[in-house]
Amino acid sequence: MRLLGNLTASSGEHVLAWELKEPTTLKQLLLDHQEEIPGIIKLWRETECMFTVGTRIAADVTVVKDGDLVKVTPHNSYLYSSDHPLAGTGGTQ
Repeated sequence: MRLLGNLTASSGEHVLAWELKEPTTLKQLLLDHQEEIPGIIKLWRETECMFTVGTRIAADVTVVKDGDLVKVTPHNSYLYSSDHPLAGTGGTQ
């Protein structure tokens, strides 16, 4: 799983690898690893992120197989982007 922007696992990692014995749904994969990715679980429950499996947008029921690349992209790019704009450089005050 690749966490994009400023998203990280509880370990501080941006890339996580889990071996899957058999195909599983994206939802089950997230629930199986929720202790490692609490911030991602919160965003997922609040529908504040997008998941892709391979090159396709994923839903809770999307099947994930061993070797698939799952990417997590936050919807609010201002809060979770890697490059935060400087305060006071535009926008409404």
